Amino acid sequence: MKDNVVDLKIAKKKEGEKQPEGLDPNMVMTLAEFTAIMETYDAKAFAAVAINKEGNVIDTWYTAMPHCALIGSIEMLKNDYLMNQWLTELDEES
Repeated sequence: MKDNVVDLKIAKKKEGEKQPEGLDPNMVMTLAEFTAIMETYDAKAFAAVAINKEGNVIDTWYTAMPHCALIGSIEMLKNDYLMNQWLTELDEES
């Protein structure tokens, strides 16, 4: 029987690359896009999670909404995240 070896991809900081100070500019841009989408579609609620660089949840926020909508938003976020990770891995293998 042959052993299967899985090569785990670990992000590494490039030599000489500076860590941005303060908020990540990409995160700020994404937050601005999120705000624009909420305004465009007249959103009435949102759910959000803040995570630090170690991957720990700092805090969560949600506005008044039916519990089904909140749970549904969490499921959609989970599915989007997993699908993006899967597509990224496929691209890296190509």
